[in-house]
Amino acid sequence: MNEKASEETIVKHLEDTYGGKFEVETSKQGNSIFKNMYGDDKVIVHPEGKPEHVFLAGIKRDHDDEFYDTYVLSKWGDELTRKYKQEVAAIVPGDVDYRVLLYVEDGKYNSSMKNLSAQDYFSKKNQDAEVVIKVAVKTAGAPNPADYYEPVYRLLQLLEPLGVQSYGVSLGFVDASVDPADYIRTSNVNNVPWSNLDAKVYGTIMVDNLANITEPSQIEAYYEPIEE
Repeated sequence: MNEKASEETIVKHLEDTYGGKFEVETSKQGNSIFKNMYGDDKVIVHPEGKPEHVFLAGIKRDHDDEFYDTYVLSKWGDELTRKYKQEVAAIVPGDVDYRVLLYVEDGKYNSSMKNLSAQDYFSKKNQDAEVVIKVAVKTAGAPNPADYYEPVYRLLQLLEPLGVQSYGVSLGFVDASVDPADYIRTSNVNNVPWSNLDAKVYGTIMVDNLANITEPSQIEAYYEPIEE
């Protein structure tokens, strides 16, 4: 199957499963000989008119007639992004872009859950999930990371009531000369680390609940400068 035909097949499956139209952002053709190793055809896609719901969809590597997608994860992630919008704006100083990312093992969610809220999914279906608040702080020159130890601590506290097994914060200090909005928007599908962002990144703070943080001063140990 050529790339265009495969893309159309995946999109048709999405339309049949969820209704509505979907727009493909990028597509990648798999290797028909080594697909068990490298995977099969996949697309990065979003519902028409809703680029904030970007997700991954494709053909399963072991079954030519079976599909996978992360639509419901993207939907829940966007729901949580909107849920915490005011809190994040109040907690994190400066000019920021952010998104809540949700990671759940394949097989623990499916299309039948599309009408569940994120909180209902966690409380009624599955708490074995990871939720991460990813924040790009735009800064003109090297930041003072100490200004963000308490905000990161408060963000961790913000996520705790979700009741999921793992939650954390990934904050990057990005030079103000670039716009990281699209990087943040697609973080849940591109999985690109801060160091690979096509922009000057001064450093990061990445910490999760397993660190057992009990006070803001402990966040200092999780600041990592990025050298040029």
